[in-house]
Amino acid sequence: MADVLLPQDILDGAAVRDRPNLFVIGSFDRRITLYSQQVRALSLVHALKDLGYLNANPRIAVVGGGAAGVAAAAAAALVTESQVVVFETAGDLLPLQSTTDRRRLDPHIYDWPAHDTTDPIADLPILDWESGSCRSVRDDILVGFQDIVVRLAPRLQTRLRHRVTALNVVPDGYQIEFTDLDSPLSAPGTELREQFHIVLLAVGFGVEPIEPVPTIQSASYWTDAGVPVAEFAGRPTPRFFISGAGDGGLIDFVAAGARDFDHAGMIKLVSSHPGIAALKPALADIDVRARAQDAAGARFDFLAAYDAELLQPLTDIGLVAAVAQQLRPGVRLTLQTQHAELFDVSTATLNRLAAYLTIKAIEGDPQRTFRHLQCDAVARIAPPDPAPEAADFWVDCAGEAIAADALIVRRGPRRDLVRAPFAGHLVDYEASHKEWLRRHDDATLVPKLLSAARTLFEEAARKADIPLAPRVHRQSGHQLPISVQFLREAGYVRWSGAIPAEQLLRSWSEHQPFEIIIPDGPEDLGAVAGAVLRVACHSSSCRLHAAPGQWRQHVRALSVDSPHAEGMGMPAILAGNPGGAAQNPVRLPPDILARRIHRSLDSWLLERLDAHLQPFFASNADPGRPINLKIADDLRAAMAATWADWYALFSDEPALLGHFLRLMICAVEDDHNRDAAQILVGPNKLGCILRGTAVALAVAAAWEGTSPKGIKPGNLVRLRNGDSEWAGHGCAADMINGEEMSLCAASFMWQTQFVILVVKNAIEVSRIAERPFARIDTDQPGLSETAGSGPVIMSISRDFVDAAAAGLPEMCVLLDAVEARHFEALEKTIVKGVA
Repeated sequence: MADVLLPQDILDGAAVRDRPNLFVIGSFDRRITLYSQQVRALSLVHALKDLGYLNANPRIAVVGGGAAGVAAAAAAALVTESQVVVFETAGDLLPLQSTTDRRRLDPHIYDWPAHDTTDPIADLPILDWESGSCRSVRDDILVGFQDIVVRLAPRLQTRLRHRVTALNVVPDGYQIEFTDLDSPLSAPGTELREQFHIVLLAVGFGVEPIEPVPTIQSASYWTDAGVPVAEFAGRPTPRFFISGAGDGGLIDFVAAGARDFDHAGMIKLVSSHPGIAALKPALADIDVRARAQDAAGARFDFLAAYDAELLQPLTDIGLVAAVAQQLRPGVRLTLQTQHAELFDVSTATLNRLAAYLTIKAIEGDPQRTFRHLQCDAVARIAPPDPAPEAADFWVDCAGEAIAADALIVRRGPRRDLVRAPFAGHLVDYEASHKEWLRRHDDATLVPKLLSAARTLFEEAARKADIPLAPRVHRQSGHQLPISVQFLREAGYVRWSGAIPAEQLLRSWSEHQPFEIIIPDGPEDLGAVAGAVLRVACHSSSCRLHAAPGQWRQHVRALSVDSPHAEGMGMPAILAGNPGGAAQNPVRLPPDILARRIHRSLDSWLLERLDAHLQPFFASNADPGRPINLKIADDLRAAMAATWADWYALFSDEPALLGHFLRLMICAVEDDHNRDAAQILVGPNKLGCILRGTAVALAVAAAWEGTSPKGIKPGNLVRLRNGDSEWAGHGCAADMINGEEMSLCAASFMWQTQFVILVVKNAIEVSRIAERPFARIDTDQPGLSETAGSGPVIMSISRDFVDAAAAGLPEMCVLLDAVEARHFEALEKTIVKGVA
């Protein structure tokens, strides 16, 4: 059985028997995605061209302006000289995708776990796009379509707000009857008529009814209102009743269970989780068995197969725990299906697995519940009298009354309505198409575009001078440097360029090249000089256009010659002004402008920290091993709770975040040399910051009452026994004043009562390693003499590694011993001083 359909195969599947030149695109197929509909449309047009159907340049009608219709119309217009007309009832093309930003479209992900399904690029010869929100994908496709309309005018025409009401056979093709919905004469009986040689039916599936179940209204899947929202009402046990187990139902089941549903995040969590690749063969094998059973007329029990073959491995790699981290507190989910088997073979593997993981995560938490109910029909009912609990909705399922705070009904669209004008022509099509699907099986499930078809449309687009896809323009734009300028004007700094100053962040987040023009010296720009250098020193795509004699020594001292860190790069400094940065000038005091830039950079780093820490908390996942510690489940759970508090504080207080990050990467607290520390905080040091933060969280989780602080000394504070405060310094610096941290940490005059020290590689290579996990230097002044001499110095010793791997109680015991040794040594020091 071939994996790719040949032109005659494609034509056989689309042709309506006994109706020459009438073809159906995708409306009776399986695995319907926007991408697969585009591929089906392009493949059909290529088959028509290859087999000679378009040689006489027939007049072509395309009924339906969705993904299939738009692709078919554009393709047909490119490879023929005849007129192509698209009829669409709505006021816009691709109407379903026009109203939501919270739903995501990916070209290949629903074919996961096959190879290359996480590739975000559709890679189509025309109307190409990349994964994103429904609205953004639609916009890209329509930009490409309008480019073709303009280049081929008047061959390609769109008739929006035109409803096709009938299709009649005539001697040389078909007569289409339609109504212009914007015409004052659009009453019944005033249909317009046009004749075509070939008709392509791309009517899709229609839209969901407003009331899929009588008296139950459910917002359409294709609206943002149809996506369950975050738990803003503070309900202790939010109850969701979801009816329907198709792809839409499964996605919204997962969304209802999630604390704040992120469609893209869900896809990434499941498809890219560490260890999931090893489970792909088992997932694929289950799918093969399920399709074989379905072909034999029997239903497959996915839940039993997943429980027997996947639950333990999914638990072992931490994916169940990772999903549990995303759940709403106290959530109660009820999923109603028509069949006893929870999952259906027609759904995408990714959606099935996401729903399964949600179920297992809920079942592992006594505060949350999940129920599967099987019944043929659901009906809304009045509350029982007396009602066992208060609820906004009550539904009956096989005689049982179910309480819910929200109802989500996903029963699919009204296919019969969109097919009605053509019903007389399609009497036998569904049966013949099902036989065709069985004959070609996998090749129809994941349609592929032949290389000959790709070449045909690429060449036609090139000859018609069709612009490249918007995604290609964006990619090219990212490679072109953006010019910006900082210029001193009296007591202000004048910023100018094509973007706001905060978007210098794109040099880190998008690797966007920048040409930064600085006519003045570093002393003239004040705090802004440090902000600019912080951006440039952590970027390989920024160039400074400044006087080298004024800037080179200053930049070198803060980057490659920094006494506080190693491995810092020095940006290129070029003489002259390349221009192009005079637009949109804004004058601001230097401190305010610098603060805006630093805060945007710090905020991005916070999100990077969170993105790495969350999977680590869930499963010890540590890509690239910047943390490089194995931590027990209970301690990681406590760290996650601590981080949630810290993250909220950092998000609310940018100054607190900036102070914490600055001291995490620099041991020296010096307000007069603030730039030297702040410039170090960026992507080049993200690994150090990650490890330092993780170790600080492990200590803070066991030392309750430890949190970030925003003023010196230190960047942490511990409330001891509710009556005294200890200042602390969480530090992952490489060096102190030009010396290796591992060689000078014990003798450095720390300004805090405790130090959480994270040095690259193993601490044991230094003098500190030869000492206990914590100690006080008795040759330093006592705590009572200066604010912070003689601190508890905690580092990654063998004791710490063993305690972290053992669990939270063991970490608490270790830290209790640390305190005991500290006060014992302190008491000896005081006695020695008195004597």
